[in-house]
Amino acid sequence: MKILVVDDDPMVLEVLKHSLGISGYNDVTVAHGAAEASQIIAKANPAFECFLLDMSMPEIEGDDLCYWVRQLPQYASTPILMVTALANKRDIDRAFAAGASDYITKPIDMSDFGMRIQQIDRKISQNAFKAPSSISLLDKQNQEPDRIEFSKAVHLGGITGEVDLASLENYLFQLSRKGIEGLSAFAFTIVDAAKFHFVCPTEEYLGILKSTGQIISDHLAASGFFLSYAGGGSFVGVGQNSNIRHDEWENTEQCVLDALAKVSFPSRSGLPSKIQAYSGVPLRLNGKYGEKSLDILFRTIVEAEERCGTTSWAQV
Repeated sequence: MKILVVDDDPMVLEVLKHSLGISGYNDVTVAHGAAEASQIIAKANPAFECFLLDMSMPEIEGDDLCYWVRQLPQYASTPILMVTALANKRDIDRAFAAGASDYITKPIDMSDFGMRIQQIDRKISQNAFKAPSSISLLDKQNQEPDRIEFSKAVHLGGITGEVDLASLENYLFQLSRKGIEGLSAFAFTIVDAAKFHFVCPTEEYLGILKSTGQIISDHLAASGFFLSYAGGGSFVGVGQNSNIRHDEWENTEQCVLDALAKVSFPSRSGLPSKIQAYSGVPLRLNGKYGEKSLDILFRTIVEAEERCGTTSWAQV
């Protein structure tokens, strides 16, 4: 695995490079800041397979470098692990909003660090970080892109607040480890999503997903949110507002439904183009137990799916 480590502290660079070498990762390049890193990245051949970035660096900060890397097509899905002394929620939010895949705080627990790197390596070997070809709506020959699996989580791109599902899980787990509370999980599911997936061409189906995701993002009552497409026609997210009242969220759902009703989805399938997406009641996340929080996160999807068959809030 080819790794680039970026930190303005030479001692940290030495420690990380040594630790990676002990774990069997010897193809490691170091950079003493974002400017140097950008030059190394531009010349890299073959491309790097993993980045370890410090957040707080002079001149150009780590989240800005992370964002820049994410805009390069060859690194759109490459794992980026932030390794930093910054541990408050604001900085964690900044990192994941910039495109970070995971987040480790200093002082570094070397056993945890080694486990995270090995996990990344396993996923790379399984092509788990490969950007789905389906996200490019048409290939170079202007042919229909490969169909995506209905249940597969994908990063759709272009949706405000969107992160990929694995990054959302890492974000939530990081906050849980810090004991940060005041978060709620929520989900929206598209009615008859499986039918749309089966009947619609891939380009049209992806258009439905992207438009629905952006409308959900535009009308969320939660603040400081991240949103992911979890597959199966469902979007799941985490928001800062932990005290969302039942009537407030019902109004949010209605705003989403009203906005979807105004959107014209071009259809070559003959299927009615009207799209609806329903949500269950947001669930407050427990800030102390990461695994439990993840269970709650995915329970919101189940409740949203149930709402697609039971559209009365009185039955939620």
